[in-house]
Amino acid sequence: MPFTIVAENCTGCTACEKRCPTRAISGEPKKAFFIEPALCIDCGACGVICPDEAILDTWGNVTKVLKRDERPIAIVHPDNCNGCGVCIDVCPFDCIYPSPENGPEYLGKVAVNEKTCVGCKLCEEVCGWDGIYIMPGEEKVAFLESLGYEAEAQ
Repeated sequence: MPFTIVAENCTGCTACEKRCPTRAISGEPKKAFFIEPALCIDCGACGVICPDEAILDTWGNVTKVLKRDERPIAIVHPDNCNGCGVCIDVCPFDCIYPSPENGPEYLGKVAVNEKTCVGCKLCEEVCGWDGIYIMPGEEKVAFLESLGYEAEAQ
């Protein structure tokens, strides 16, 4: 079951529509929006941004707004990413790109623009090498450090 919008709670702020990676959400500003079930991929990107708590998840639970560092983002696994670019091709927001890092652990890898990533999971689903994961941004540092890499906090 896809995510749904509770029309009575929706104020038509457009936040969910702008964040949806598949353009499954439509409507007019200041009126209730609608999620097209056939286009919804159940990624939850809309729910974490909705200020009206008007979005129900796959199980019918009201989604909650998350702080920026709590929202899911794509995180590259430096050991597993082989730089094939499949994730770059599938990303609807163009937030994955070849890594500009010069260190040997990042050569031929990809990087993620965390400000534009909505954590839609499309990249994680197409990666056949476990090279990219979706997790709350606040877990990035601990994840990379557990692999033996230094990471900067967001």
